[in-house]
Amino acid sequence: MSELVVNCPKCSKGLKLRDRRKIGKKARCPKCGHVFVLSAPPEPAHDENEVELKLASDVAPQPVHPTDTPVVGVAPRWVPDNAPPLQQVVPPQVAPQPIFPQPVAQQQFPQQPVVQQPAAGAFFVPPVAGPVTVAPEDAGGVAHLKALKKKNAKRRNTAIVAGLLTAAAIGGVVYFAQEHLEAAKLAEEESSKPKVDEELQAEKDQLRQNTEIAKASSPTTGGPIPMNCLPLGARIIISVRPAELWKAGSRGEEIRYCLGEVFGNWATTTLTELCQFEPAQIEHALIGIIPGEVGEPPAVAAVVRLVEAAKKSELLIKFGGDRNQDHGYPMYVRDDLSFLIGPDLKMIAVAPSGVAAEEMASAFQYANPQSDGIDALIPQTDVERHLTIIFEPRSVVRHRDTIFPQQVWQLIDRSMEFFNDEEVETVVWSMHFGDRKFHSEVVMRNQTIIMEHLLQAEMRKKLKQLPFDLVSMVERMNPGVIGPRKVIGRFPAMTQVFAMSTTSGTGTRYAQLTTELPERAAPNLALGGLLAWDESTRTDFNTAVKQVKPEETGPKLPDLIVDRLKKVIDVEFVRTPLQDAFAYIADECKCDHYIDGDALKLSAYTKNMTQDYVATCSGLDAIKYLVTRKINGQPNALCIVIQQDQNRFLLTTRPVATESGLKIYEFE
Repeated sequence: MSELVVNCPKCSKGLKLRDRRKIGKKARCPKCGHVFVLSAPPEPAHDENEVELKLASDVAPQPVHPTDTPVVGVAPRWVPDNAPPLQQVVPPQVAPQPIFPQPVAQQQFPQQPVVQQPAAGAFFVPPVAGPVTVAPEDAGGVAHLKALKKKNAKRRNTAIVAGLLTAAAIGGVVYFAQEHLEAAKLAEEESSKPKVDEELQAEKDQLRQNTEIAKASSPTTGGPIPMNCLPLGARIIISVRPAELWKAGSRGEEIRYCLGEVFGNWATTTLTELCQFEPAQIEHALIGIIPGEVGEPPAVAAVVRLVEAAKKSELLIKFGGDRNQDHGYPMYVRDDLSFLIGPDLKMIAVAPSGVAAEEMASAFQYANPQSDGIDALIPQTDVERHLTIIFEPRSVVRHRDTIFPQQVWQLIDRSMEFFNDEEVETVVWSMHFGDRKFHSEVVMRNQTIIMEHLLQAEMRKKLKQLPFDLVSMVERMNPGVIGPRKVIGRFPAMTQVFAMSTTSGTGTRYAQLTTELPERAAPNLALGGLLAWDESTRTDFNTAVKQVKPEETGPKLPDLIVDRLKKVIDVEFVRTPLQDAFAYIADECKCDHYIDGDALKLSAYTKNMTQDYVATCSGLDAIKYLVTRKINGQPNALCIVIQQDQNRFLLTTRPVATESGLKIYEFE
């Protein structure tokens, strides 16, 4: 596709446009910074030397010169059938003669034929010397010759017809044979192709179904986050609902206290300085971080919606600046800041002065386009979520030093290792702190080198590995206070519960991880994460840890698998996959297990079927609930088999266990 050159309407700088799909979108001139709508250049004018093509019927006839008249034959003459071969003579330059034959006087010989005199331009027929007679046998020979010619012509026609029929028959046979060979070849190619993995297709269908279930069970029903008035170039976007999170006695207030001064007080101070209002007065705030060149501080813009309408005079006093209407909407500009006020006096947009002022005004009605990844994931967001963070891992890594304080650099590096920028293009992480449930949702737009279902599998693998990585880190920590020491020690277990309560799904060009936990999980995770991070800043992770073998001080494990499963455990299954639920029960009861996936497929079950069960009970009672509850209103075909010789229990189905002669464990 050829490149287009679009000229800036302000400085006439030529901009190369490689993608015609960008026509109609906004762009910023790299020379003067002017923002304008891209439009296709006008078509080139017609060349004056071009000649219009006309039809022959449209052209008037031209006169023909007499010398251009084509030469034709003149003075034809009749020649008898029995005349000798003709000789061509050059006609003399005389006047043309009549074209009709002239009669010749009869001679005294009755059998002599009539001889004609040649005319100018005709063939000359020499006269026959003496009388000419025709014998009867000659006449018979001529008739016989004509009969032979007619017979031969008939035979030749018959042979031609027969040949054509034979050729048609052979062609038909060849055609049908070729069709048969091609069909056989196609059938062979189809049979040689690898068959579609039915289990993989079932997994993909289950992943998409999980995404639909997550949408249906969402605690919020708001639309996508509005991006109006946000300038171009934002690579980190934060959507927060301060009035709900800063409400006295709310769940958000508890979480802020758990985050401590580093994060909780920082958020309060930042919102107040940027928006010029207390967090409790702000219904929704959209903050955009716009990185510049590497090593330069980023620009920060905000779009704020207040709980109650403010007085315009109060806003003018808070922000100051001179009124400017050059950009189509009233702006107030000062040396370091530009802002606009919505017509309802509830919406305020603030950004650094300069080009951002024009971009805010032009995006009052229609939002500015951001990066492709951010624009693609905005429809998956919900403005009613308490906190949503949108970022590009690659941009975060490049501008880490200028965006974040040095004390959190290590935390940022660890987080970006989890979201590998070679596989993940854009991330949207939203959280909602409800009175009954804590809801977390991570949506990741995959890079083109990896498919959605492969990305979700990779992220689930990392999430399951995270508790073990934290254990290796916590082992090297040595908190001096007993309270933080206990919380840090339990933090890996908290993350394990988080990982087990996470279900994965996929959509069009994105993978999704959804987690639902009881409401107490949010402040516990916040406090555990804060204390673990704070202690990590004082820990030397390069020193080796002495491995001390723990003493056998606890009770000895029962020998029988059934007795081990009677251990009382805390079960918190919220849309937890079947395989993860049984893995948790087996791990808590200190025994092995095995899931017969083929048996499950025969009964239309999968290992990813989600389970919901929260209780404090024995492992055996938890298994009883999972294998006896109805599935889609139908009796459950699942069962377990105690395999004491292999020191494990087997999860299978009743038809397969009966056919295999296995003894099904019957619950009391």
